[in-house]
Amino acid sequence: MKHKRTPATPPRHGKRPLLRLPGKARPSAAALLTPVPVPVPSVALQSWQLTGAAITGLAHWQKHLPCQDAVRWSQQPRPVLVLADGAGSAAVSELGAQALTQGMLRFIASLEDEVSAWLDQEHSPEALDALQARWRLRLLRHAQGLLHDLAEQHRRSVRDVRATLHLAVLGQKHCFWWQVGDGAIVVQEPAAPPDAPPDAPTSSLRVLGSIEQAKGEFANQTCFVDAASLDDVQCGHLASHRTLGWALMSDGGAEKLVAHDASRVAARLGQWLERTAQRKLSPQDLAVAYHDAAMWQRTTLDDRAIVLAGRSLPEPAP
Repeated sequence: MKHKRTPATPPRHGKRPLLRLPGKARPSAAALLTPVPVPVPSVALQSWQLTGAAITGLAHWQKHLPCQDAVRWSQQPRPVLVLADGAGSAAVSELGAQALTQGMLRFIASLEDEVSAWLDQEHSPEALDALQARWRLRLLRHAQGLLHDLAEQHRRSVRDVRATLHLAVLGQKHCFWWQVGDGAIVVQEPAAPPDAPPDAPTSSLRVLGSIEQAKGEFANQTCFVDAASLDDVQCGHLASHRTLGWALMSDGGAEKLVAHDASRVAARLGQWLERTAQRKLSPQDLAVAYHDAAMWQRTTLDDRAIVLAGRSLPEPAP
């Protein structure tokens, strides 16, 4: 017996109605606009080797004055390089340089959970910009606090302990650099693609930041941490796998290694970075090199400070 099909009865043969995804499965407009992290290769933190030295300049040695430069570095929990150069006109700026290098190294180590989430993870360009702005301000405030506390402790003006400051913090995915004042931060980058001829250069050296901004408005002057504003801070990110070496130098340390306009970097610095990566460069080696007579000719005889990080490229697979 056949039944009469009523209008409410769906047809047995025909187009199926379109299925709608449940509300939770449909991406929201906000989700569609969320920036996507950019995938980048990782670099093992253990692959970096670090060394450095701060050497009294002949001008200070002749006057029995202490070295006003200071360097510190740490391999654990991650590679961090710090360099400070005390103001030559300040009464006890060597104390300020030492306080900055020690205090900033400890500050970064104490925030390792945040640093790891920042530099060991993948982020979108927008997220990296936001993190950079946050750390740019945070590091400046902490550095200024260190100098003000030191000045108060010694019952001095903060101008008596003023110094410049350079930092580099290395991560698995990203490296971050930060600078107030003169001196130089140089990065060593891979130069040749894997299929390049054997005689092609394997790396290149590049000065980060603006020399003009670092030196300040007037000749023979620079900006110091205690009086710096956010506009005086230079900083940035680089992908870790695109860096082979880092060199932070005071202005005295850079005199024979970096051109005044930052257009050229001496090949010797590349050799030092390669030896650092091979664990063949010690602080004593740097002191001997800087005390070579040729390194003092036509210079200001200022203190010399440098801190280096280097890593070797992995061997190609057979």
